[in-house]
Amino acid sequence: MARPSSSSDLDPAVTPVVVACCRTAIGRSHATKGMFRGVRGDELAAAVVRAVVDRSGVDPSTIEDVVLGATQQRDELGGNVARTVALMAGLPFATAGTTVNRLCGSSLQALAQACHAIAAGAENVQVVAGVEHMHHLPMESAVDIHPGALARTSRGMLSMGLTAEHLAATHGIDRRRQEAFALASHEKAAKAFAQGEFQDEIVPVVGLDETGTVVAALRDQSVRGDTSLAAMAALEPVFLPRIGSITAATAAPLSDGAAAVVVMSEAEAARQSLAPLARVLATAFVGVPPSAMGTGPIHATHKLLARVASRGISLADIDLVELNEAFAAQAIHCIDTLGLDPDRVNVRGGSLAIGHPLGASGARITTTLLHALRDRGGRYGVATMCIGLGQGIAILVERVGR
Repeated sequence: MARPSSSSDLDPAVTPVVVACCRTAIGRSHATKGMFRGVRGDELAAAVVRAVVDRSGVDPSTIEDVVLGATQQRDELGGNVARTVALMAGLPFATAGTTVNRLCGSSLQALAQACHAIAAGAENVQVVAGVEHMHHLPMESAVDIHPGALARTSRGMLSMGLTAEHLAATHGIDRRRQEAFALASHEKAAKAFAQGEFQDEIVPVVGLDETGTVVAALRDQSVRGDTSLAAMAALEPVFLPRIGSITAATAAPLSDGAAAVVVMSEAEAARQSLAPLARVLATAFVGVPPSAMGTGPIHATHKLLARVASRGISLADIDLVELNEAFAAQAIHCIDTLGLDPDRVNVRGGSLAIGHPLGASGARITTTLLHALRDRGGRYGVATMCIGLGQGIAILVERVGR
């Protein structure tokens, strides 16, 4: 097998690198128990943008754009919230802002878009972020999909829960296997917290505990170190009453949170004496039938790896994968079909435990991936997600030095 080629042949002027990344803890979307129930979504986004700029050491006067992903672009996340967040975070007036929407993949799209600008020799230093407040702005409210879209799919298949049930049924992924996968996600996340593995990536944000006491939010609220297969088995199906296989335990919880990344060309990082965490080597996004929504990561990952095949990089070279766990059935199917080593996937737990604040999740899984690669000494990592209405997205990163 040929060894992957060196990255020394890449042009530093148009090679995007991540120099810092961070996230909030992820809160439950709950009116009385959610730790960010009294915090606005734009405040969460501003907190991580401010923190990532400070952590990176980047000269703020060089930041050209804030590219922010969010699915519910209205109310507190409306009016081009990226520009609002840039102002709230104290960035220079010259720093522009744009808000993008690729549903669940919004902030991974934001990162891809920023990297494309760098590769094209356009905007260079950028802050990429993502945010969602699913308590304040529920994902199905104020959405009116045109009936014409149903000419090519069914209304039921526009429900991500039903597409996951369809995938589980057609691929023989039974409830027991889904629950075992979800339990492992919680166990890995609880272990990561116990060992301090999330400490570097989470920035404290003031929130409320379940009694209403003001606290610094430092732990993902949905991670359960005390759950069990017996507890999961007692839950009722949520999308197909009585006959379904997917429960609240095997679907990602509704969540509130934000994450941010500083990206620039490798040449600019050197000019500012900043040590990159990783290069972004390739990006890919695809469409799939809405009824096969959960398969998006399979096709996006294949497309991604095809783009770097000439460099000798294949799936066997990927040290770690962050596969967003929208549903246990969906994640299992992607792992099976891609032939991934489960021990390299979501090594610190996934969204079934950590939470899935839609627009923030792409930047969140990237942040977790880069920290895990650094801590484990890995070289290549892939972050990939399924996306509502039938899409997939993936990025390939290469750890640099430290």
